[in-house]
Amino acid sequence: MVDVDGERGTDYGCDRLPPPPGRCGIKFMRMVSTMLGRRVGAGMGVLALVLMIGLGGCNEDNTPKEYNTLTQQNFVELCTNYLYTSTGEITATETANASTLDSALEATKTTIKSDVQGTSQSDCLCMYSVYVNKMSIADFTTLNSDLKSDPEKAWNGVSSEIKDAVGKCASGSDDTATTTTTAVAPSTTTAG
Repeated sequence: MVDVDGERGTDYGCDRLPPPPGRCGIKFMRMVSTMLGRRVGAGMGVLALVLMIGLGGCNEDNTPKEYNTLTQQNFVELCTNYLYTSTGEITATETANASTLDSALEATKTTIKSDVQGTSQSDCLCMYSVYVNKMSIADFTTLNSDLKSDPEKAWNGVSSEIKDAVGKCASGSDDTATTTTTAVAPSTTTAG
């Protein structure tokens, strides 16, 4: 006990002494650690929840669900080896208009890769029309993915009807691609 200016007190500012180390101190420490543990545990739970919600928004599925302006732009850019500018308008590709360039797109004079000779825009649009008219978008995106890993195996899996029509487009006789407009029913896929 400390006597300061005639008043009794402790170093802790009160008239009582702190509990002695031992049973009372252990109970106090357990109580503090339990309270902190619950708060830290709750805080970690909230942090985990916030991260799951926040990062869930980053898991965007970029797989197209239909043929549209963006799929046409990607196809024609890789086929011609020229970049295309876009107004940003994305509309679905109608099977009858698949062989014409979407009005939201415009060719530039910038090549993607300088040492690659691309195909003409009209031949590329003819090929795109073949895919739009004869292959579901799900099969088209699967083919695109498979071509990156094993091109020969992926191309061997394409029907001879599509291969023949694409070959005719590449040779410049594009009349066969637009005469047959039998669309394949889209297959159902689930996003993973």
